[in-house]
Amino acid sequence: MPRALRHTLVALAVPVTLLALLALAWQIDAGRSEGRVQRRVTLAGRPVSGMTEKQVAAVVARLATEVPGRRVEVRAPGGGFTTDGRALGLRVAEPATVRAALRVGRSGSAPARLWQWVNSFRTERAAPLRVSLDAAAVYATVAAKDPGPRQPPVEPSIAFKKGAFVAVPGEPGRGIDPADVIAALPLAADNGGRMVVEVERGDVAPRFPLSMAQRLAGEVQAKVTSPLPVQAGRSKAAVPVSMQRSWVRSEVADGGLRPKVDGKEVLADLEKLLPGAGDPPVETKFTVVDGRVQIIAGASGTKCCGEAAVERVERVLFRAGAPTAPVELPLTERPPKLTAEKAAALGIKEPVGSFMTKHKGGEPRVANIHRIADLVRGAVVEPGKAFSINESVGKRTADKGFVVAPVIEDGKLTDDVGGGVSQFATTLFNAAFFAGLDFGEYQSHSLYISRYPYGREATMGYPHPDLVIKNTSPYGVLIWPSYNETSITVTLYSTRFVDAQQTGQSEAPRGACKRVTTERTRTYLADGRREVDKVFATYRPKEGVNC
Repeated sequence: MPRALRHTLVALAVPVTLLALLALAWQIDAGRSEGRVQRRVTLAGRPVSGMTEKQVAAVVARLATEVPGRRVEVRAPGGGFTTDGRALGLRVAEPATVRAALRVGRSGSAPARLWQWVNSFRTERAAPLRVSLDAAAVYATVAAKDPGPRQPPVEPSIAFKKGAFVAVPGEPGRGIDPADVIAALPLAADNGGRMVVEVERGDVAPRFPLSMAQRLAGEVQAKVTSPLPVQAGRSKAAVPVSMQRSWVRSEVADGGLRPKVDGKEVLADLEKLLPGAGDPPVETKFTVVDGRVQIIAGASGTKCCGEAAVERVERVLFRAGAPTAPVELPLTERPPKLTAEKAAALGIKEPVGSFMTKHKGGEPRVANIHRIADLVRGAVVEPGKAFSINESVGKRTADKGFVVAPVIEDGKLTDDVGGGVSQFATTLFNAAFFAGLDFGEYQSHSLYISRYPYGREATMGYPHPDLVIKNTSPYGVLIWPSYNETSITVTLYSTRFVDAQQTGQSEAPRGACKRVTTERTRTYLADGRREVDKVFATYRPKEGVNC
């Protein structure tokens, strides 16, 4: 053999022999570590070399209790935040982590594994710590802790439009993207200490795709197809499909989009559908005994529906198939319109205005005067509110206890049901005049009647003329009529806040008629301030004459 060739073969044999010896040593070493973690392997900063599967599992179990409590620092341009693993739903995947530790140096191609083994004599190898995150917790924590500027994304949703459910696209927001935190955190957990996550600040896409909302819209459309029978107390009704669908919204829950109902709309609509459910309340009332105002406390009743009705309706609404029996809805408290506490706070305690007018006894009109007095007695005009006789009493009819009696209509004397109630209106007008209250609508008789104060009186019709009293005081006003066979008195109870007196009266022609202006001066007790206002009356000279 030529010398050159012999030298070449020797040169080649040396590295081949060394490589073979190296591979043999690797195989022998690998055999010795079978079932154990290989040389110089760490897990979350802890040495686990040579450990059996059981021993590694014990280390991982300790990490599983420690790692979630470790500090997590999220860094982003413009400012980040600090939290801990538990707030992000961080958990160690124990079996996966054990398997990963045992696979170090045992995966990949043969040359790659040989190279890892060689390097293990001079460098440590980190086994990955397998962790999982609760996406909902991450999204919630980022939304709460991102120092901003942040604009949260709008998730896709569903809406009911033109008789069908449709998907509404979401809209991107801006800030720290929770998806970036979820992607980066597992790698940050490997070092065994504080976890630092570096992310960008920018657009934040909606968490869920539009297709999820589209699928949900189709599912709800298929389920809400039949009237929904409901019952509250002794009342029953069927909720129309269109009304049911108008309640439906969507929300983010359980890792996706799910249907829900608008609770306020559900309760409002059910109350309208079942107005007779439950028992009416006993209203708080005022009474006057020997000139002293007393409060008779009311009591709550019941109505449809209690808050639990929302959950019951929602549970049935999104269940496949029409319900076979009415959904039982709970009742809720129906308090009096005026509670005893609120009644006491109105300051109704003393007479602030009173007036009496006289009439002949035994006439049919007297029955009407007494009837309207009975219907109005106890009415309360709260501060800033107005009292209308026509709204309170309605049209005077025989069914309400009114009788036929003389009236003035278009300047002529005639008869009608309810004749005489204008005397009550005039009496109330004057009580309000001297109580310092204001007037909304009022109108004098077209013919002057001597039993009424000249220029200070009011007639009635339905729906007009009406008498409307406006309570501009800071206290409530109680209207309390009383009567005998020959007179009617209206007393207003409140807290005195003004002194009102007639301080002037003048007349002026109005065509063939006469316009009477009556001046009133109100002196306010709190500061002595004075105010002058006027009321008006227009009288025909005689029956049938137009102005």
